[in-house]
Formats: sequence, C-alpha cells, structure tokens
Amino acid sequence: MISIQALIVIFVISFVTNATPFLGAPYTLIATSILLKSGVSPLSLILVIICSGLGASLSKTVMYTLGIAVRKPLKNNKNILFLERISKSIGFYLPLFIFSIFPFLPLDDYIFLASGIAKLGLLKLILISIVGKIVKSSIEISIEVEGIQLISSFLDINVVELSIISIAVFAILGYILLKIDWEFALRYIEKFLRDKLKINI
Repeated sequence: MISIQALIVIFVISFVTNATPFLGAPYTLIATSILLKSGVSPLSLILVIICSGLGASLSKTVMYTLGIAVRKPLKNNKNILFLERISKSIGFYLPLFIFSIFPFLPLDDYIFLASGIAKLGLLKLILISIVGKIVKSSIEISIEVEGIQLISSFLDINVVELSIISIAVFAILGYILLKIDWEFALRYIEKFLRDKLKINI
C-alpha cells in the first residue's frame, strides 16, 4: 500500500511541474516510478492517478492568476473578448477538456491564462480540468506501469531503475522539443509534402 507521504509527494510534483508551461517534467512517469517503488495494487494505482490528476489540474490556478495580473493591457484584446463571448457555450469547455488530456503541449495553460485575463469563473474551469487530468493520468500511468514492467522483464533491469531512466529520457526530449524552431519545422514539412508528394498546402 502506498504511503500518504508518497501521495503528497506525487501531488506536489504534479502541481509544480504543471504550474508553468515551460518546465516540461514528465510528472506521470515520476508518479509511476513512486508507485512501482511502493508496490502496485489496484487501490494504490487509483490513489496515485487521483493525486497526480488533482495536482496537475489545481496548478492551473497559477496560470489563471497570471492572467489576472496581466489583465489591464490585454483585456480589450480581440481574442480575449471572443473568449468572453463563447465562455458559456460547450464550444469553449470541450476544447479545455480535450487539451487537459492532450500530452506534451500545454494547450490548456493558455486557456487558463486567457480566462484569467477575461475574469471567467474559475470553479467550472478547474472542475473540467480535474476530470481531464484524472483521465490523462489514468491512461498514461496505466500504460507506463505495464510498459515499464514489460521492458524491465525483457532487459532484466529493476523496474525502479528503468522508470528513473525513462524520466531522464523524457525530460531531455521535453527540453529538445522546447528548443525546436517549430515555424521552421512546419515550413520544412510543407515544402517536403509539396515537392515530394505533390500535395498542395
């Protein structure tokens, strides 16, 4: 059975690594590593999923607060005014739910930032984010537990050691993704599709 102290650590790590879109630490892998070290059981898995999901979702209050802090110069921005108009429709909250689950890119951070600028109701945003992040954690942690255990048995490496290696690898990949010139990459892909595949874009 996983300890309360371990669950608190998972919550804090999930909160801190999701508080800004630039940290990029693989918090579900860290949670998985702690779970594997403590011993996997159905109850422990559920508790880890909930704690990591709550930490990741509640951290979005930081981006919302940042939005409030920079509201004055941006409150009349056309995108912010548009956000205010659609904030009561499903067309606003459905993308937030999807972006909360979406891996790698912190797209939900920008919705919370813009929502803070527009001073939209935080409670509904957080509730949707909680559901989305718990779904995300349940998918990722379940896959990571099975994957690490499977690879560990093939490579004859301790599951905890393998999970630590995985955290380091994904942290490096996150840093590389942050440094990539995405505009250049997109233009290169478009050129490739036009030249090699004769696709008009």
